Amino acid sequence: MRGARKGVRSLERIALENAVEGCVREAAGALVATWQASRAKDVAVRRSMARIAADETRHAALAWAVADWIEPRLSPGARERVRRARRGALDRLEREMASEPARDLVRVAGLPGAREARALVDALRLHLAV
Repeated sequence: MRGARKGVRSLERIALENAVEGCVREAAGALVATWQASRAKDVAVRRSMARIAADETRHAALAWAVADWIEPRLSPGARERVRRARRGALDRLEREMASEPARDLVRVAGLPGAREARALVDALRLHLAV
């Protein structure tokens, strides 16, 4: 049977996945999409990225609402593992965004350059206080 559940995930497992994919990745996606929406030279890209930015922002807000609900229910050790997972996800994101994208992608699609991407990750890290 495809798609069969393999069991119920623990609260900690849900919190870990939410911390990485929701709180960090969705928030980063919102930042980058917002950046592109304001800087892309191509009008269609700007419009698309504005819609994507709004979606990603809602996803990140949901992830943080889940975190606010679930994390107080975890043990102190589990909360620390979630905090470390969030910090690790930011570290990986920083490495992933360190390379300079092609000039055309920066100009036409509005992607942040490596320096700007670093500033976005730094701002996210500061905001998330991890």
